[in-house]
Amino acid sequence: MRPLLCALAGLALLRAAGTEAAPEPFMPSRGDSARSTGCDTHMAVHGRLDVIEETVEKTVEHLEAEVKGLLSQLEELAWNLPPGPFSPTSDLLGDGEQL
Repeated sequence: MRPLLCALAGLALLRAAGTEAAPEPFMPSRGDSARSTGCDTHMAVHGRLDVIEETVEKTVEHLEAEVKGLLSQLEELAWNLPPGPFSPTSDLLGDGEQL
């Protein structure tokens, strides 16, 4: 459960960071090759992060759907459970007394 909460918190942070300011478009410099290699690495990392973010979002959506389904099944089961030993018995005789 704890990893799920961490993933959800991370996703919330990613979404919050994305709504504050749109990323500026990348303009490659025509300078030295070392800087160009660094920029290529930077862009590759951002590309991977975008894929990870999309995967996390899809996973969270899937888990939300699963949890909703499980909750609805539990609610349905709760309504169909037979009365337990501590539940009040119905008034079979009609005299208003509980057995």
